[in-house]
Amino acid sequence: MHNTYLHNMKYIFTGLSLLSILYLASCAEISYKEPQPKGVKGLSQVPAKLQGRYLIMEDGELTDTLVIMPTGYRLGKDELAILSDSLVMKYYKGYYFINMRNDFSWYLRVVKPQKNGDLLYMAMPEVSDEQEGKKFRDQLSQDITIVETEVDGKTFYLIDPSPKKLIQLIHKGHFKEQVFKKIK
Repeated sequence: MHNTYLHNMKYIFTGLSLLSILYLASCAEISYKEPQPKGVKGLSQVPAKLQGRYLIMEDGELTDTLVIMPTGYRLGKDELAILSDSLVMKYYKGYYFINMRNDFSWYLRVVKPQKNGDLLYMAMPEVSDEQEGKKFRDQLSQDITIVETEVDGKTFYLIDPSPKKLIQLIHKGHFKEQVFKKIK
């Protein structure tokens, strides 16, 4: 009986692991064919006013710490992310745009410094969910064309905004916002 229990647990654990991997692999977000805003030169260093330590809170709970240095950043205990040809930071109209290269396209995060030293962090929501993701894609497609493409079995949703259109997308609320609290 003990062997049967272990045998069944092995299959349950394997099944759960595969489901977790499939879920993570199925996540998708809006991406871009080049670093944003296009036509704007990348920064060689992170500006001093962004550098420091920040607390990341979700639902009132501390979830992580972000450390921003002149050459890049570290999130929690993750590896240091250094500005390079695959991590590009740009500044435009009061916003800092952090572009991260993936296999096929670029993901985008937007940061706006606040007067009190905190950072307003913005990102478009995950879009592969059948209901919420489709609802967001439908709303976004009213403002910009979304090209859906598949590469190596993974779906990508690409947009190609002008710098002016990118700012409009931010102002229209297409990016979810979160405040990172600066540690004094």
